Amino acid sequence: MNKLWGAVIALLLVFCITMQGYTHERTDGGYYTLVDENGNTVYITGWGVDVGDQFLTENNKRYEVISISGDIAHSKFLGNVNLSKYANPEKNIFFSILHPSIAWAEASGKVAVYHTHSDESYVPTDGKDSILGAGGIYKVGNAFTSALQGKGLEVFHSEAKHDPHDNMAYERSRRTVTELLKKQPDAIFDIHRDAAPPEVYKGNIDGKDITKLQLVVGKYGPTGKQIEDYALQIKANSDTQHPGLIKGIFFAKGGDYNQDLHPRSMLLEVGSETNDRESAERGVALFADVIPTILGRTSASPSNAEGAAGVGTEQTGPSGASKAIGWIVGFLVVGVVAFLFLSTGSMKEAKGKLKQFTTTEFANFLGPKSKDKKDNIKPNHEKEKE
Repeated sequence: MNKLWGAVIALLLVFCITMQGYTHERTDGGYYTLVDENGNTVYITGWGVDVGDQFLTENNKRYEVISISGDIAHSKFLGNVNLSKYANPEKNIFFSILHPSIAWAEASGKVAVYHTHSDESYVPTDGKDSILGAGGIYKVGNAFTSALQGKGLEVFHSEAKHDPHDNMAYERSRRTVTELLKKQPDAIFDIHRDAAPPEVYKGNIDGKDITKLQLVVGKYGPTGKQIEDYALQIKANSDTQHPGLIKGIFFAKGGDYNQDLHPRSMLLEVGSETNDRESAERGVALFADVIPTILGRTSASPSNAEGAAGVGTEQTGPSGASKAIGWIVGFLVVGVVAFLFLSTGSMKEAKGKLKQFTTTEFANFLGPKSKDKKDNIKPNHEKEKE
């Protein structure tokens, strides 16, 4: 009997641990309004919200939820976030040094796309918000896939079904992710749509109606901080290329959303069920413009018709690591020259010191100067005498 109870308790613990990463899906059709200390609305999302969750708004202000009353999430302002250090990591030596697993990874040009909630749809276009096994979200995934392929990337778009739409859908989609990882993608995206009023995601870029996107970061798993940095990197580059495309980032304290399986795994919310699907397709196609930069690859251009040349190739030039080393060497040279100038008082004497160092002191450091061949090689007749 004791063994039976032990087995039951063990199963319950496994179930609780499994569900821990998937408790943030709100399925009642409602949404949360995040307000600041003054009661001003700063964020809206259909995701379930817990105390301790954080949000980064479209204008890069970060908040943390401190209490919840019904559908209102009260929050405190944590500060403005400067994303400049995350922009274009290939040219940012400090980002490359601090985040080598993200910035210096060699890109193969492969991207994987899937849908944990395969039923999600867009009411104005699809007629209802849920179509089991055939949601409009697949067409949004197709639009994303086509846009990425147009940039020379190889895309694996899984249409595996993970119905029903419940918390265990992430456990089912985990098997899909495992299969996709066999393709060794540089990045993997789980495409969803949110549940919120249409104006929350509605946008217009370059005269075209689009839906904005929300990034979701699960901070429960061991890779939470790494995925957070990745999300900030994505938003920084999106803000540069298409300002206003990403409406914000949701940092879920209690989720992981299979992001522990890959360092460049991201959950995307493309619009809401109240937006039309065509706008979502246009929005996600614009988002595809950001991906080559994130992966350290180039897009197709008149000078590079094929596009998507790998990092460090002739088309793209030196890799981020090579550029970083070059910058470091450059800084050292400038530092040495400045030191010599300050210590000698004139550029002429500084040059003399530098010349002395390179010709004498540096040579001595490497070892005594080798003798001329005449001194080292004895004539054959002298060898015979020996």
